[in-house]
Amino acid sequence: MSRKRHHSRGAGGGRQKQDARGFVLTIQDGRQRGEEYHFESEATVGRVDENSIVIIDDSISRQHARIWGKKGVFLVEDLGSSNGTRLNGKILVEPEVLKDGDYVTCGTVNLMFSNLDISGSGEPTQEIRLTEKQREKLDIEIADVSIKDKVAQMWQTPNGKIILIAGAVVVAGIFFFLLSKIFASGEKKVRIIPDQSESIVEYNENSWESFLDNVYGMCNGCFPHRKSLKISFNIPVDNTRAVLTYAAGMIEKDREVEILLNGNRVKFADWAPPTRPKYNYIIDLYRISKNNPKVKLKTGPNIVEFRNLYNSKEPEPGKPLVKERWLVFYIRIKTTALPKPNLEAANIEYKNGKEAYENRELNQENFRIALDKLHKVVDLLELADLNKPDLALFKSLYNDSIRTIDSLNDDLDHYFKTCTGLIQEVSRYEEKARVKARKRLDDELKRFPDSDLRKKKLKQMIREAF
Repeated sequence: MSRKRHHSRGAGGGRQKQDARGFVLTIQDGRQRGEEYHFESEATVGRVDENSIVIIDDSISRQHARIWGKKGVFLVEDLGSSNGTRLNGKILVEPEVLKDGDYVTCGTVNLMFSNLDISGSGEPTQEIRLTEKQREKLDIEIADVSIKDKVAQMWQTPNGKIILIAGAVVVAGIFFFLLSKIFASGEKKVRIIPDQSESIVEYNENSWESFLDNVYGMCNGCFPHRKSLKISFNIPVDNTRAVLTYAAGMIEKDREVEILLNGNRVKFADWAPPTRPKYNYIIDLYRISKNNPKVKLKTGPNIVEFRNLYNSKEPEPGKPLVKERWLVFYIRIKTTALPKPNLEAANIEYKNGKEAYENRELNQENFRIALDKLHKVVDLLELADLNKPDLALFKSLYNDSIRTIDSLNDDLDHYFKTCTGLIQEVSRYEEKARVKARKRLDDELKRFPDSDLRKKKLKQMIREAF
């Protein structure tokens, strides 16, 4: 059972639920999941006791985010946090207006916003920007006299009656004018994006970085793909390696999401909880299709699919549609035409790659060099018939290169976590220590290849922290 905590900000103190005003924040993740906090006008989120809501999580800064407002208009802003604040999946760069049912993500912790001053709910379908009128509205002090009392006072005077009647006529005229326009044009005020599970997203390697801004799945702020995400990509010629990399979150159940290539299962997606998303899942589609006769990577168009098996089930009669939350993002499908086998070149690249690997702790760039060299070894030997007895040595080089690449990626996962932890702490550092931390982070970035999604994530976090 969730715990409810009520906090009062401003005049009025705590109220009963039926008389409640202001807003409620409900924590969706972690040890405090389900806790509700009620505020009348303002709340802050952070890791220290000075905040209205204290969340103990590595991704939360000391002072992370602030929510405030008046008269039913509430805004959210980031307070210079290390990991940033998101509204429905989009990073905040300035204060944004909140709608009932919006999700505010501080670091990796989601909070649901409920506006008690309005009626209606539902998932947000578009981003709302703060207008000048809304800014002015927030600057107006709340009067002690209610609107009902003000109207009653005006009605007691002749001029007040005239003003109220004239105002009512004008408002009614505007209302009927707008109503006629809406019915005449057929336009809707709110654009609802339907589920895109049956559509296909086209992938282009030349513009793959545009995918970094897109989040797919079943979550607030996602491109809505409740059941599945299908991505088409092209293999231009035979013997082309295709490597899928992606990030994921909110995958918390066993065999919840499966990954398919042209309708055949490649594997089940790895576990990716909301508070610990991973940024560099790697799947070599070419090698899998080579070793598994059921999986086919073909020349021409191919389709990779992420399918949520819980959401794909048809609900039983009388039961609601299953809407299991999940998301994938930072998607890339890198294709590389494989060269002709070259045993001599592979042997040279292997020696250089292993030398860099053995000396990886002496120079951060040796991580990147070793990965580059050993990937070349695998490519140069991929089309060779390594099952021939006279090529046993090169089969050993091939297998050892793959194992070493996996080991290097495990090491880079460790350094990625170390860097994110350091970034989260720099807000507490003095200027001299911040300069030292920045230099260390710049050195750590040298370990990662330029196309590595972990490197891109770290660069984004560093920009926001410094």
